[in-house]
Amino acid sequence: MSEKVVITGGGAIGCSIAYFLSQQKKAGREIVVIERDPAYQRASSALSASSIRQQFSTPICIQLSQFGYDFFRFCEEQKSTLGYGVDLVDCGYLFLGNSDQEAALRRRSELARSLGVKLAEYTVHELKERYPWLNADGLAYAVEGVGGEGWFDGYSVMQWFRKRAREAGVKFISGETIRYRTAGDRISHAELSDGQAIAGDVFVNAAGAWCAPLGSTVGVDLPVRPRRRSAFVVSSPTAIPDLPILIDTSGVYLRREQNHFLCLVSPSPEQDLDDLPLDANFAEFEEVIWPALAERIPAFEALRVEHTWAGYYEYNVVDHNGIVGQSGPENSFIAAGFSGHGMMHSPGVGRAMAELLTFGEYRTLDLSPLSPDRLMTGNLIVEEGVY
Repeated sequence: MSEKVVITGGGAIGCSIAYFLSQQKKAGREIVVIERDPAYQRASSALSASSIRQQFSTPICIQLSQFGYDFFRFCEEQKSTLGYGVDLVDCGYLFLGNSDQEAALRRRSELARSLGVKLAEYTVHELKERYPWLNADGLAYAVEGVGGEGWFDGYSVMQWFRKRAREAGVKFISGETIRYRTAGDRISHAELSDGQAIAGDVFVNAAGAWCAPLGSTVGVDLPVRPRRRSAFVVSSPTAIPDLPILIDTSGVYLRREQNHFLCLVSPSPEQDLDDLPLDANFAEFEEVIWPALAERIPAFEALRVEHTWAGYYEYNVVDHNGIVGQSGPENSFIAAGFSGHGMMHSPGVGRAMAELLTFGEYRTLDLSPLSPDRLMTGNLIVEEGVY
């Protein structure tokens, strides 16, 4: 029996779904991916800071990261055969907490350990000994991941899925899906801005930060908004070769970036508006990032901005977790709203969605906690670890 799956969104999530679907090798199945930005100039996947951690506040995020890390390691092992990988770099996340943040971080650490995550907790004295370049004044708790964390090249991850999917026969179409057409209680076509109408049997909305307008065309209200995040690559006259991926008490994110450093911070709620232009907000660096880093790492008083960029989080304003599963018409599915951790979770989401579409159920990692139904029942899965 023939079946045509139409995926809107050719970023990491959409390409991962296409790849894992293609690996099912279901007879008669055709897979089509529609991507509005084939050069990926504004795509979140290409503009992501692209790191992976296992320190989250919800079990499902930890489990997705565990599979994600193993999958990225598999991609690296395949590099000699395929000629390309994802440039995974092993490096633990170091979370710093003050007295107000200590309890939440300890709860997160306890949950992570219960799921097999290896962590190193530090007293202030131990932290000073481990990282003498770091100012530990005002800290009450510090915890670092030991294995299973690091960073990778987001564009390479997306291209890895895309290349492997194309090799397996997946068709990619350049175009913008502006609405779904329906026939009865099912979607019949994805209509593109140029007038094309792509017929299908199953439709997956993986449009990331722009999934909500598409969902609304079939009466689905998705609480996902495009939220800008500005990234700054800076140089310092002082080298810090043993720098972990640092999450400061201020919320500032810092990691190595070749011979420089990458830093960013989420804006305050009143400034975190929808669909802002993709221009880096230098005020975030001057007013938040630089002062926080200069206090935490005295050698960083002399930072210099080398270059910047900005990308969109597909931000779930309700509980900051992905929305995955059937939604709206019976042949309509959603995989979006990952609030900054979609890149690291793309392998697990792709595998799970392929299982759901092929078998009608999850057979490895159960993503039912991320079902769209929770938005109506109020059984939310609030993820506190969003940066």
